Amino acid sequence: MIRRLQVKFIAVFMVIMALVALLLGGVVYYQKKSQLEYDCMMYMLNINNLENRDGSGDPSMLNYPPYFVLEIDNQTDTAQVVMGEFFLGSEGLTPDELIALLAGSIEETGVLEAYQVRYYNGIRGAEGHRVVFMDVSYIAADLGKLRNEIILIAIPSLGLMLVVALFLSRWFARPAKDALAEQQRFVSFASHELKTPLSIVSANLDLLDRTGGDQGPNAAFCYDNIRQECGRMQSLTEAMVWLALPGQDGQKEHLDVTKLLQSEALRFEVRAFEEGHALTADVAEGLTLRGDRVQLLTVVDVLLDNALKYCAPGGDICLTARRCPALSRRTVQISVGNTGEEIPKQEQENIFKPFYQRDTGRAGAGIGLSIARQIAAALRGQIRLEYRDGMNWFVAEL
Repeated sequence: MIRRLQVKFIAVFMVIMALVALLLGGVVYYQKKSQLEYDCMMYMLNINNLENRDGSGDPSMLNYPPYFVLEIDNQTDTAQVVMGEFFLGSEGLTPDELIALLAGSIEETGVLEAYQVRYYNGIRGAEGHRVVFMDVSYIAADLGKLRNEIILIAIPSLGLMLVVALFLSRWFARPAKDALAEQQRFVSFASHELKTPLSIVSANLDLLDRTGGDQGPNAAFCYDNIRQECGRMQSLTEAMVWLALPGQDGQKEHLDVTKLLQSEALRFEVRAFEEGHALTADVAEGLTLRGDRVQLLTVVDVLLDNALKYCAPGGDICLTARRCPALSRRTVQISVGNTGEEIPKQEQENIFKPFYQRDTGRAGAGIGLSIARQIAAALRGQIRLEYRDGMNWFVAEL
């Protein structure tokens, strides 16, 4: 799929570049052609306006393309060269035959394509009129040379654009490639995480069947296991929904953050005590926030659970909350720290990626911090990691 995306990008890019090159080349070619034809007409007008019919009145005539002027006698319909040199003799033409080719022409100017000559019906009088002829083969030659130059420039330019397109296609496809890899990783880990509780549920149901069902000696044990695994699957499913559908706004309401955090601290204090840790809470009074209650509690629970999971044996866990006027009068800064070694710089961003676990021996799916960061983003906030006073601090600004 990524390869097809790159090929399509390159194809579209090259088509656009080719059209741009064609347009630019066409504009240059048209401007050059118009300029040459305009110059030719100016030459002919200048010749037509000369007072001295031998051409000696204008020294710049020496730089003009080959030309001649025919004087046509109205009485005899004969023509004679009065200026320049009649160069069509080599074509087997005479001045009278040339005038015959123009018989009936009412156009002021035109081109005899067969002879590459432009004519201009000039001064008219009672006795006759003049026709200026000029060799325009140089125009075709100059335009042919310009075409070759445009092609010589366009081919290497398009080759360079192809190299640029190859580079840009990789850059363009990188987010899609990363997203696809993340999706595949998501599916793989989700399947693995769901497979364990499903197998436990299936095993307990088989045990119930073998030991008498609801009346068997293992009924209570099996049902308790099934409930626990169903709860685990529900939590995992909700977490995966957060990962698959980030940025949900939730149910907005006015939250008493101080009360909610104090309640969560009390709930986790029992678990921390059982695991040999001391949990302290320093929550400022009067903290409020407009947002979704479940989302806020999810962020706090994830950070507290992560602190308990990775706290050093016998270490401390701290929960603090205060208003952060440096960012906004409405921004609440919630920090959760735990005693432990500093997380290496190269891992500080990885720990927020879905399913990433620093210690694979720990329980869990490794998606809590990823969910917390996405919820924070949905609340127009952020979560960052700091290390100070021997503790790893996760700071959520909401």
